[in-house]
Amino acid sequence: MLTLTKNARKVLPLSLILCFFILCLVINPQRYIESIFSGMLLFAKNVAPALFPFFFFTKLLTGIGAANGLGKALRRPISKLYNAPGESGYVLVMSLISGYPIGAKLISDFYENGSFSVDNCKKVASFTSTSGPLFVVGTVGTLMFSSPKAGYVLFLCHALGALINGLIYRGRKSVTGISAMPNSAADDKLLNNSITSSILSVLIVGGYIAIFSMIIDIAIDIKLVDGLAYALSKPLSWIGVSTEVAAPTVISMIEITRGCQAFAQSGVDIKIILPFVAGLLSFGGLSITFQSLTFLKNCKIKTRYYFLTKFTQALVTFFITLALVQLFY
Repeated sequence: MLTLTKNARKVLPLSLILCFFILCLVINPQRYIESIFSGMLLFAKNVAPALFPFFFFTKLLTGIGAANGLGKALRRPISKLYNAPGESGYVLVMSLISGYPIGAKLISDFYENGSFSVDNCKKVASFTSTSGPLFVVGTVGTLMFSSPKAGYVLFLCHALGALINGLIYRGRKSVTGISAMPNSAADDKLLNNSITSSILSVLIVGGYIAIFSMIIDIAIDIKLVDGLAYALSKPLSWIGVSTEVAAPTVISMIEITRGCQAFAQSGVDIKIILPFVAGLLSFGGLSITFQSLTFLKNCKIKTRYYFLTKFTQALVTFFITLALVQLFY
C-alpha cells in the first residue's frame, strides 16, 4: 500500500492543481496559449511601459538617499499614527503615485539595506499597498465607466481605506534599525543596479499577468466562475444587492482589470457597483497579491498575514465608499 510522507501530503493538493493546469494546456493548447499571449501583449503594451520607469526611478531615489528627506518631513505623523519609521512615508507616497506593486518592492529594498526590521515591514505593508491614479482614475473611471468622477471617488476611498487599515496593524513602537542610506558617490554601480533590478521586477510582474490570464480563462471555461458567482448571488440577494455583481466580483478576486471591466459592463447602478469595485481594488486580486508577495517574502512577511491585511483593507474601503457614494451620487 502506497503511503505518503507528511511533506508529500502537504504538497499533494497544489500538485494536483498544477497538473490540472498542465492537462488543460495539453487538451486545448491553442485556447490557452492565446490566453497567455493576450496577457503578455497586455503586459508589453500597457503595463511594462508604465511600470518600468517607476521601478527604475524609485530604485534610484532610494539608492541616493532621497527617502531620508521625505522621511524626515513625514516622520512625526507616520510615527504617531503607525508606530513606523519615517521612511515609510516615502513608500506610501510612491505607492499612491505609482500603484501596485511599487510599495511592496520599496519595502523589500528598505529591508535589504537595513532600514526596516521585519516588524516594520509588516506594519508598513498594511497601509502602503495601493493602486495608482493612472489605473484607478484613468483606466477604471474614465475608460471603463466613462466617468472621471467615478475614478476620483474610487481613488479617494481607496487611499483612505489604506490609511485607516494601517491603524489596525500599528502595534507597539519598534526599533527601526536605520542604517545610512547609500549615495551616488559611494556607489558608482547604482545606475546599473537600478536598471537590472527594475528589469527583473517588471519581468516578475509580466509573468504573473500572463499566467493569471490563462488561469482566469480556465476558470471561466470549466464554469468555476459561474459556480462561485451562483454561490455568491444568494447572500447578495438576501441583502438586496443585484446578483449581477456576483460574477464580476469573482473575476475581480482573480484578476482586477478584467473584473473592473466586467463590473462596467454589468449594467448595474453605479451607486451599487462603486463600493464593490473600491473594495476589490484594495484587495487587488490574486494576480497582484502574488506579485506583491514575491517581493515581501524577502522581508519574511507570511502569506497569511498579508492576505489578512488585504482582506481588512478591502472591507474598510468598501464601507468608506458605501458612505461617501451617497454624497457624490
